[in-house]
Amino acid sequence: MNRTFKNYIILFLFLFIELNAQGGPVYSRYGIGDQIHSSSARRLGFGSLGSAVIDKDYIDGYNPASWTGLYFTRFDISLKYLGANYSDQNNSSFNTNVIFSGFTIGFPVERDLGISMAIGLIPVAALSYDIKDKKSNTLIGDYNEMFSGKGSLSKIFFGSSIKIPTNTSIGASIEYYTGTNNYKSEIDFLETSKFSDVSYETRYKYSGLGGTISLITGNIFELINESNTEFRLSVLANFTSDLVTDTSLTTNTSIGELVPNEGETTTIIPAKYTFGASLTWNKKFLLLFDYLYQPWTNYQFNGKYEPNLKDLKKYSLGFEYKDKTIGMHATTFEQMSFRAGVSYEETQYTFNGININSLSVHGGVTIPFGTINLIDFSISAGVRGTTDSNLIKEEFISGGITLTLGELWFVRQDR
Repeated sequence: MNRTFKNYIILFLFLFIELNAQGGPVYSRYGIGDQIHSSSARRLGFGSLGSAVIDKDYIDGYNPASWTGLYFTRFDISLKYLGANYSDQNNSSFNTNVIFSGFTIGFPVERDLGISMAIGLIPVAALSYDIKDKKSNTLIGDYNEMFSGKGSLSKIFFGSSIKIPTNTSIGASIEYYTGTNNYKSEIDFLETSKFSDVSYETRYKYSGLGGTISLITGNIFELINESNTEFRLSVLANFTSDLVTDTSLTTNTSIGELVPNEGETTTIIPAKYTFGASLTWNKKFLLLFDYLYQPWTNYQFNGKYEPNLKDLKKYSLGFEYKDKTIGMHATTFEQMSFRAGVSYEETQYTFNGININSLSVHGGVTIPFGTINLIDFSISAGVRGTTDSNLIKEEFISGGITLTLGELWFVRQDR
């Protein structure tokens, strides 16, 4: 490993420690938090999915079957910016956040057979909200009710891919899930009040195993001898075992801090399924469609269902321009790729019969530097929720950046 590559790894591991995944809307207090479907800037530029893509230049933790085209050892690291304006019928506020979006290391073992291996750490869900409400009571006077939450769930994965006859790619990964969510409720009295402030803080610490299996077909158009066009289908299933959940409730009162309740329970996270298709023509243009389904009505905590959760559905349509016909001496601009997308999500949240949906548009660009290194940028903007029935509407803009470094490790040299 050369010194520059090693320095990048040390730098980004430090960033991970400082910027552990957080961020999300006020709805994230329900369930385990806001779902993070994909973390790399490239997939975010497609519309957050892009499950039917095989590309030799990238490695990420979303679809293990996509690793069969890996040509060099790859190290990916991602960060994401989120700015959102939250509003109800009376007030609004704007918040920003920078979150760590994961890193992966992958390398080809046998190129001809599409055997590659990868390991990484990526966020799965994020919890972050802060609500303050002024109250007045004839008996106790004026006071503030405050509710806040912060935390994340991430997974460490190890997986592999291989090609089977018909050039179909299959992949699988074993995953370890870990994370902590903290929920806090406070009553804050005025300084002139005779009552003392009180707060309750609940902590859920998760751990457990899971896995992903996936498949991307070979070029279906080869059956009709169409050489300039590729059409592929993909299917992906992600499963999580019952997560062991350590719980504790801490109470802060005028007499000090008390920890009256500690225990262990289980959290059941429903399986997630993705179906996708990709169409490539003239070795320049790529069109993608994806559908994701996750039945959050099956979510359970401590044996109980959450009435404010429903089945999640996400649709995305993406496009990319990348000229794969250029020669070795092409300019940087000629090697750049551009992408755009649109996505619609029927989120897992529902309140009093009103579903919380999201619509967003996406864009992105890849800029090469050095011989085999890339930097990807993405930007997304959209709206989620509604102000009806005292709910929250979120207008957001987000940006992502992924640095992809390549090295010639573990590659058998032909003699």
